[in-house]
Amino acid sequence: MRNILLIILISVSTSSFSQVKIDTSEIKSIRYEWRIDLKTKDSTLTEILTEYNSGIFKEEYPEMKNGSKFGHYHIFNSENLNRHQKTSFDFYVMAIGNVYWRNYYDKFGVLDSINKKLQKEDTLKILNYKIKKRFKNNRNGKLEYLINEDGDKDVYKYNLLGKLKTVYHYRDSKLYRIKEFKNGLLVSEKYPQRKKYRKQYTYEYNNKNQLTKKDESDYDFYKYMYNEFGIERVEKIYKKRNSIMEYELFEYSANGELLTHKIFSRNNKIRTEYHYLYK
Repeated sequence: MRNILLIILISVSTSSFSQVKIDTSEIKSIRYEWRIDLKTKDSTLTEILTEYNSGIFKEEYPEMKNGSKFGHYHIFNSENLNRHQKTSFDFYVMAIGNVYWRNYYDKFGVLDSINKKLQKEDTLKILNYKIKKRFKNNRNGKLEYLINEDGDKDVYKYNLLGKLKTVYHYRDSKLYRIKEFKNGLLVSEKYPQRKKYRKQYTYEYNNKNQLTKKDESDYDFYKYMYNEFGIERVEKIYKKRNSIMEYELFEYSANGELLTHKIFSRNNKIRTEYHYLYK
């Protein structure tokens, strides 16, 4: 009986970190982001984005990796290629300085377990977490709830057709965020505990389910424009108390490659500019 129990425990332990393989064997393209000094015209490499044929992306930040144990990068699976579009994506690996964090997912793509490595001076601390969760109807992919390693709990509600309708996120047993969905698309995020800014985010889409507007209450406003090939232009307005504080413009080529990113100050002068090269 003890041997059987030992086998079961070993099986559970080894399967806790199983997931769909992260395939980075074939590179599709590499994008380099250069920040341009408008006075000296010097350029600084600030980001490298590698896209693999499998649909996996690796985002590296060369400026921030010096002197760190694990470097500074993310590995994720997303159609959104720019930081400003990533409202909530599921990453596989996140390395920030002396912290290495890897997420593992089950066959439904739901977070299953987490592995963390923390380097402090000459000590390496390794932490493993198994996510607590429950599915409806014998694990058909529809979650009832998920509890992460910090004890935060997400509760999932569905409409009569079985489509995701609402996600309630609890932090320290208090309702922290409410996410509303319509036809599978996120349409709003509410923060009941916040009394001042960023109380609610709203999202709008076109008839192709492409994001056209994202309004972060009294904070940021995004506007997305598309052509027949895909994304064409993105405008970001940073606002505070209904006043425009900063304006950003992202421009794309005809085939959807990001070409320039410009940041304007309140007087409409370019404060920072980025250029992109591909290979």
